[in-house]
Amino acid sequence: MVDQSIQGSVRGTLIRGGTSRGLYVTPEQLPPAGELRDEILIELFGTPDPLQIDGIGGGNSHTSKVMIVDEADRPDADIEYTFGQVGIDNATVDWSGNCGNLTSGIGVFAAATGLVDARDPETELVLYNTNTDTYIDQVVPIADGEPAVHGEYHVDGIPGTGARIDSYFRDPGGSVTGRTLPTGAARETLSVAGEDYTVSIVDIANPNVFLRARDLGLEGTELPDTLNDPDLLDRLELLRGAACERLGLVDDRRDAVDDCPAIPQIAVVSEPQSFGTASGERVNDDDLDITSRIVTTQTPHHSYATTGAMCLAAATQLDGTIPAEFARDAGGPNVVIGHPQGTITIGVEGSTRDGGTTVDRVRVGRTARLLFDGHVYYRNSTV
Repeated sequence: MVDQSIQGSVRGTLIRGGTSRGLYVTPEQLPPAGELRDEILIELFGTPDPLQIDGIGGGNSHTSKVMIVDEADRPDADIEYTFGQVGIDNATVDWSGNCGNLTSGIGVFAAATGLVDARDPETELVLYNTNTDTYIDQVVPIADGEPAVHGEYHVDGIPGTGARIDSYFRDPGGSVTGRTLPTGAARETLSVAGEDYTVSIVDIANPNVFLRARDLGLEGTELPDTLNDPDLLDRLELLRGAACERLGLVDDRRDAVDDCPAIPQIAVVSEPQSFGTASGERVNDDDLDITSRIVTTQTPHHSYATTGAMCLAAATQLDGTIPAEFARDAGGPNVVIGHPQGTITIGVEGSTRDGGTTVDRVRVGRTARLLFDGHVYYRNSTV
């Protein structure tokens, strides 16, 4: 047995949700919100270390995440959850935003742990995200009383197929800042390193900064290995920091990497383009509405952050934004985004290209699967 005076433990479940993977726990497994809780999570994930070799993190932003899940303490929801983005190179945990990919695993965790009654063939849940004060309607496929894992739905970036989980994010505008267009403008200028960049800052599901790929000398179809250039990432972080400063999230843009590392996300966009994916497949421009690459916690995403995709999809239908400048003028309910692993389709309800900034719901289909359940250990700092 492990000597609990030397190492403490947390009972949790590792779940792959969409193109992310994270640790799901119930609240009693961790201390209350505060410094001690962050210290334990940083230790559990093996941060700071680019490999996170001494913890359960995978050395990527999409595998260094935690969800704290419980029965909802409110009559209008079944489950409430809190998302934490654990740093990799920096010993931080950012609680300011939400994760769309891991949201797809919330119903799976709730059904598997008995937080809700799982009913075949599907269970409908109302989720409440404490980070953004928003509600999500979720449909979880159930087989023989357990979360289904077999199905025909494919998510680009995940091998094979699985059971489709649909999540509908209600009234997602102003998730963190309180406004869909936080500064009141569809586009504006940020100045960094003596250069001016035109950007759109949009807050739908999570705040995002969008800029033209060509303004950074990019084609817009680059893969993560190419984007993983220190000079480029430094410039993007300077831009993101300037946006944080503009939004009042930090007083000094240089503090953004430590004080607000996860939001806003930053992405480059371009017109629908044909390109080869990281897995060797081919995406045709005729099948896209827009092409984009996103950077999360200072790392090029291997596919696309789901909250970023929801924000981008809705922004393509908001007059005057940079995404609207490049998007195919489809005007339909679905927006198809090209990313390094293929595509992601987002449903948008309520957004218009006639100057409106109201988004009623955004929808995304994902798959999720339990990978591990048990105790994960951390060293007690007092020893």
